[in-house]
Amino acid sequence: MKEKVMISLLRKIRQKLLQQNRITQYLTYAVGEIFLVVIGILIALQLNILKEENKEKKATEQLLLGMQADLHLEADRIDFLVAYYTDITDGIQQIILNYQQKDSNSNKELGQYFLNTFEFRKFSKFNTNYQTLYGSGLLQEIEDKNLSEEIITYYSKQFLEWSLEIYQQKASAFNFNNATQFDPLDKLHRGAKYQFIPNFRLDIGDHYATDFKELIKEPEVLNFLTDLLHQSELVFSNLKAYKETNLALSNRIQKYLNQ
Repeated sequence: MKEKVMISLLRKIRQKLLQQNRITQYLTYAVGEIFLVVIGILIALQLNILKEENKEKKATEQLLLGMQADLHLEADRIDFLVAYYTDITDGIQQIILNYQQKDSNSNKELGQYFLNTFEFRKFSKFNTNYQTLYGSGLLQEIEDKNLSEEIITYYSKQFLEWSLEIYQQKASAFNFNNATQFDPLDKLHRGAKYQFIPNFRLDIGDHYATDFKELIKEPEVLNFLTDLLHQSELVFSNLKAYKETNLALSNRIQKYLNQ
């Protein structure tokens, strides 16, 4: 507004000087008018830049908050997987202790431990907010470049996913055709009603037909169980490392947002 008033005033003076044939002063005022116009344009551009930067900053902060929420979900998933695979490895150890005659479980307990080893769960990152942050270029706008690098590193690592993929392959590798002592009907869960299968009328019962105390003596069974136990060590190691990295990154993001 002030610039417009000044330009209008200069214009009137310029016209008066032109009428009075005072060329030198006319040029001086003309240059001043141009100068004010340029200054006004530069100020407008700067304000627009600041406005866009503010919008980008707010968008980045919102995505970082979303990423924090994703990290919390991943941490919960990691805790679930730790508990899940702990139950399975505890069962494997109980089977081996029975084989070594250092402990004794019922046939039903051994059967449940054994059948649990064929179950597995996966892990995948919740990376929607990261993908948006990365794809929009806003990741590069984060002032703390170390934080940007930590975010990229975290979402690039796939060690846990790979170790769980290998675990899945090993859990699926057991050949029941070679386990002649195993009754295939024992794959059905004891006590399950299978209520969603139309007209399900099989009597499963509460007991296994397979003698698991004898089954676990077979070399193929022991090799299968020890392979799973060995792979579980890598799975647990990666779960621990991911949880630590997850919490550290979440705290770094919070520290950045609090600045």
